Amino acid sequence: MAFVRLVLNFMVAGALLGVLAVSLVGPKYISWDNTVGSGASAMCICQEVAFQGAQRMISFQMTGCAVGAGLGAALGIAFAVMRRKSAVATTPPPAKA
Repeated sequence: MAFVRLVLNFMVAGALLGVLAVSLVGPKYISWDNTVGSGASAMCICQEVAFQGAQRMISFQMTGCAVGAGLGAALGIAFAVMRRKSAVATTPPPAKA
């Protein structure tokens, strides 16, 4: 039970860090991607562009959440296995009576 709890804690932390990272980087990327290049003036339907930007941000956040949870699960499993091996290795042998 402790193994599952540790892995789930790492997954949640990874998911939150993934969403946070995408939330910090995503708006800059979306605005850069939607910028018109070489001095041309933008001719667009602004409501549609805003909707697509918000939709892309949400999809980026969901992807960041999934990637972060996956990496967190992998790190949690690795951490739990290393901790279990070190606990077994440091356990003294039983004393004879």
